[in-house]
Amino acid sequence: MIELLDNWLEISGNFNLFVGMTTAVALLSAAAYTYFFSKIGKTDEYGVKIRLNVTNRMFSTLMGLLILFVLLVPQNTEHFRQMLLLCFSMTALVGAVSAGYFYVRDFKS
Repeated sequence: MIELLDNWLEISGNFNLFVGMTTAVALLSAAAYTYFFSKIGKTDEYGVKIRLNVTNRMFSTLMGLLILFVLLVPQNTEHFRQMLLLCFSMTALVGAVSAGYFYVRDFKS
């Protein structure tokens, strides 16, 4: 599967599309993450608990994706940086979704 993705990225239009989409996901996730944390606040201990929970999920996701990256991506992969960008974008997405979940669950009711 990784070889198929690497071959697909060889095409100029596909490479630009992949980089643009992963960058857009990362930027939108970072914006959502910041928005939800500004709504949650950090002055009380429950807000700190939510921040630590989201940070724990992001760290676990990042470690899992990096372990899979090391185990699955062959050494001769040409576009490994873009695949790492995908890992970081997915981590930001997990953080944004987790922050949104806790905001809706605890503060929108």
